[in-house]
Amino acid sequence: MDREKIKIVRRLIFSAAPLSLLLVSAPAEARRLVSLMPSYTEIIFGLGAGSELVGVSNFCDWPPAAAKIERTGDYLRPDIEKIYSLKPDVVFSGSWAAGASAGKLSSLGIKVVSLPEEKNVAEIFSSIRLIAAELGRRDPGERLVRSLSAAIPPALPGPRVKVYIEEDSGGWTTGGGSFLSDAVRLAGGENIFAGEKKGYFQASWERVLLARPEAVILLAGSRNEFLSRPMAARLPASENGLIITSLDRDAFTRPGPRLFREIKKLRDILHGQK
Repeated sequence: MDREKIKIVRRLIFSAAPLSLLLVSAPAEARRLVSLMPSYTEIIFGLGAGSELVGVSNFCDWPPAAAKIERTGDYLRPDIEKIYSLKPDVVFSGSWAAGASAGKLSSLGIKVVSLPEEKNVAEIFSSIRLIAAELGRRDPGERLVRSLSAAIPPALPGPRVKVYIEEDSGGWTTGGGSFLSDAVRLAGGENIFAGEKKGYFQASWERVLLARPEAVILLAGSRNEFLSRPMAARLPASENGLIITSLDRDAFTRPGPRLFREIKKLRDILHGQK
């Protein structure tokens, strides 16, 4: 190589060096996130990315730091104008709840990540991994999944406790298509309506009586109100003293990290452990 060519190569190398160093050493720019589901908000905080949230739904109240973040409406009717004004890089929404709002946001040039509804506990882990991958936090995602998996209590020998879950007043309960049914299974129980392929539905009081649950989880209403219903006092659950009102409703009904603490609590109640 002649002397002139050597000079040209040296100039290219040294002129490129500062740019290369800049690209390597520059810190990653924080992303601007909007979460339209309380469980996604809790997962994002669990991944250590809570500071990147610039907007959350009206129902996102955990952890306490979420209360300081701009509100963007509820997950069925998000405030499109508000979300657009926040200039998010990504909006996380449930695919079952996104509807026309996802299309409107996409038409405005906003990336929408629509996650499928979690129908069992394993799918909660899938949601964590999907969110972590989108945020470039795969390792924290795997650590969170491992810690939550380790929190699931080991299976106990013997028959499972038959459980009626009253999710809301009016006989609203959960079928086998809800992650709550799987949560009860992991706690050593068996949802009396696990055979129903639905997620949530209204069950008649007669069906509850015929199923003779050995434990009742009340997520709405009081123990006294339940026992005042016709023949409720004769149910095995009443005789066993297992009309359960002590679960944290929000933590138990959201497919997020706090659910696993409630599973352990429920297992201890169902099986008389302290």
